Amino acid sequence: MLSCSSLSAKKKKNSEVTVAPEAPAVTVEQESSSESVKLPSASRKRTYFYKIDQSVVDGVEKGAPESIREAMAKLHKNESEYAENEKVLIRVAAEIFNYAYPSEKITWDVYDVPDDNPYIGAINSVNNGIFDTSTGNVDLLSTLLPATLVFKLSAGDENLQQCENSIKGALMTNPDSVIANFVAGVYFLKTGNTETAENFLQKAFDSAHGNMEIALMLSQVLTKNGKPESAAVVLGEVTNSEQNNIEILKQKAYIAFTKQDYNEAEDYVARVLQQTPNNLEFVLFRARIFVEKKDFIHAVSLLDMYSRQDDSSIDYLILRARVQLDWSKNVTAATETVEKALQFYPDNQDALMLAARISSMTDSPVAGKYADELAAVVLASNSDNLEAQIFALDGLIQRENWEEAYVISKKLIETENASSSVIRNHVKVCLKTGRKTEALNKAKEIYEKNPEDEIIAQTYIMANAEVLSRDEALALINFMMNTTSAKIKSYLYYQRSFMQASEDKVLADLRSSLISNPRNEESLFRLYEIYFAKSEYRKAQYYLRQVVSINPNDTSVRKLNEALTQLIK
Repeated sequence: MLSCSSLSAKKKKNSEVTVAPEAPAVTVEQESSSESVKLPSASRKRTYFYKIDQSVVDGVEKGAPESIREAMAKLHKNESEYAENEKVLIRVAAEIFNYAYPSEKITWDVYDVPDDNPYIGAINSVNNGIFDTSTGNVDLLSTLLPATLVFKLSAGDENLQQCENSIKGALMTNPDSVIANFVAGVYFLKTGNTETAENFLQKAFDSAHGNMEIALMLSQVLTKNGKPESAAVVLGEVTNSEQNNIEILKQKAYIAFTKQDYNEAEDYVARVLQQTPNNLEFVLFRARIFVEKKDFIHAVSLLDMYSRQDDSSIDYLILRARVQLDWSKNVTAATETVEKALQFYPDNQDALMLAARISSMTDSPVAGKYADELAAVVLASNSDNLEAQIFALDGLIQRENWEEAYVISKKLIETENASSSVIRNHVKVCLKTGRKTEALNKAKEIYEKNPEDEIIAQTYIMANAEVLSRDEALALINFMMNTTSAKIKSYLYYQRSFMQASEDKVLADLRSSLISNPRNEESLFRLYEIYFAKSEYRKAQYYLRQVVSINPNDTSVRKLNEALTQLIK
């Protein structure tokens, strides 16, 4: 993480513009004058600019705003005194500002020059959105200019790949060139390699403190790489006059959101919308902030406003589905929305994860796939996604694919701070696959560390009931009965009901379970099964309807209730 002091130190260290040593002067005695004339060194490469003072060319090739201004000031003279190659260099310097540093003011005059040289040819090609392959790559500028096309291309554009070799060639010529590092950073950001992009942009930033474009790009990359605090420090280096620039405000909003400081994020978003009230991106961003703050009423209002302009944006569809699921509790509508999102964007990770979540909740396919199948698509590109692994496990358990479930469960249980639900599922999977010793050992280990956790306690009871003998399990349950909370006691009664020898005792335990916790789904469902087996359908439906009311999204239970309703008719 960057500190203010470290940034200051870097700024001081890199603020000095390195100027190549001046070529040795060769004195030519002329008959009419004793004037000395400086000629280029014989060892200097004869490029198009070789007759221009090397320090001027170096300043432009370094490509930092300040080094370019210094070079232009050193080159300054009357228009009639400029050679053609000097006018070309002046034009190149101006185009670097136009492409890379549009916020920087061009403080020198720019002149018309012929197009019949590789530098102006590359500039014209970039202006037309074309990568120029005919520059000859004789120096840094002729090599790099075609690659400035990266500033005009969108992220992921297939034409970006054409720029890679030019960028590498420019960096080999001068690895300290600010503009070459900046172009490289933009290239790697737009091709999705944010770690590499950060390295190049940091190097460019260290030599060009205060430039808004480099600071913005580095800040974006740092935010993407999970370093919002460093991103904020970088933006602090931008001059005070530009702190209210709308692009700076936008980036500050994204940084605050990444830090989960939603109030600060909302403040910056509001300031952006004051300047550009029709900015749909930030209308939707504000809705997203409200969703995260659970302020669904304001979120819905903004989503409705946005949908009048665009109702097929992936970000809009994801937010709409989340509101339908988390606020309206309308699983059917949420499913339809996320299926629409997957129809338009079949590989979108957020849509796949939301679909997997809905499938996990409902035990039903979404877009034709169950939770484990949807999660598998995410895991194919991001095998370490813990949430996707959890959804995959849920789906495999629901479909009783126990051996595959064990592979994922084993991986999840070994992660740091595994949740109670993950532990419960692992013990359940172990029991279903015959790994009873592993199930009991894990349940005991975790219970001894967290005896007050209800899910852990229930898991421990379940493992003992499955593994121990009836007498041992009964002894444990009876021992725990007087020392636990009402919810755990409800589960103890439920487990003990399986060990009773008579139906009266089974029913007595299940009723005691519901006295301790009237919303114990497992006890309610067991009572439904008992009465259904006895053909006492109305009593069975009485208990089944309570299960449905507790968990209305479980389609399998709803189907049982619908079938029972038809049977009673």
